[in-house]
Amino acid sequence: MEPILLARETLIKLYKRLEVFILPGLKFFLGLFIFTRIIGIGHVHPALADYTETMASTLVAWLFALLFTVMPVNLSWLLIIVTITVQVSATVELAAIVFLFLLFIFLFYARMAPRESFLIIFTIIAYQFNVPYLIPLLVGLYFPVTAIIPVTIGVFLNAKIPVVNDLMQPQATLVDVELTDLPSLLPEIFSDVYATLISSLALSEWLIAAVVFALVIILVHVASRQAIDFAKEVAIGLGCVMLIFGFIMSVMVASDTISIGSVIIWTIISGILAMLVRFFDSVLDYNRAESVQFEDDDNYYHVRIVPKVVVARPKARRPRPVQEEAPSPPAERERPLTRPGGTRPPAPRAEPPRPKPRPRPEE
Repeated sequence: MEPILLARETLIKLYKRLEVFILPGLKFFLGLFIFTRIIGIGHVHPALADYTETMASTLVAWLFALLFTVMPVNLSWLLIIVTITVQVSATVELAAIVFLFLLFIFLFYARMAPRESFLIIFTIIAYQFNVPYLIPLLVGLYFPVTAIIPVTIGVFLNAKIPVVNDLMQPQATLVDVELTDLPSLLPEIFSDVYATLISSLALSEWLIAAVVFALVIILVHVASRQAIDFAKEVAIGLGCVMLIFGFIMSVMVASDTISIGSVIIWTIISGILAMLVRFFDSVLDYNRAESVQFEDDDNYYHVRIVPKVVVARPKARRPRPVQEEAPSPPAERERPLTRPGGTRPPAPRAEPPRPKPRPRPEE
């Protein structure tokens, strides 16, 4: 276990050192993925085709991804909405409905909760990679309960993407309508698109998934904040069980067409991924956990302290430098005891002791 913890600590330190470059890079690749998928719709109105064909689609996607990286969140949302509207503009009535619906989401939610609003995009991307069950597990761990709103919107939008693809018929009936006749002909023009969208709302698959995801988010959020050992790991396990049980009940009660086998397999994979995210977030040492109780004049406090696991790196032993012995000073030559004439040299005269200073008489 110690080598794994050392590798984790190394990766975390590397991430913190390069965080200034990693986060913009991740945001750029997220924008590149989003705009590549949006531009790939290619259902542009003939009046706008000349403008969209002047630049290669790959170049436009890279340019929009760069703008997505440097723009604030609200401007990024507006850029996504305008791009989607242009790409479905061959059917004008469909483009108008899509634009109004996305603008409604932006004005009444995304603008007020910019951080949580990105969960709409992440939910759709998770469906594209067949790991949608990872979203409620991570949202329950790291987000408040109000994050149910963007997850539900993401589930709804992902369910309506095939419906929008079926409605993309290049009729463009609004182009030939006079402005004076628009109020009377508007319901007729939008009748087919409106009827198709309303009938698609009756389909209960997305609603069942949204309800199950909401229950999982609440369960994981509550369980992960309990004062027990391995609370977050237990919460992930309970969330996986709730996902499987919820979709089994949807098949039995609501006659849902979802495959239970695929739900079980992808739920297990999502649980493993959630455990991996939790491992890189923090590792706690529950063997050294302790509870502290204290009070003041107004409150009584009961705090449970769980220290994090800190792995001490073995210090590399450096060879000590060999200290060279300093050369010994040359021996002093002894004074000869006798002079050449046979007489001894005079002994050094001792200095007479200095007299002690007399104390001054007291005044």
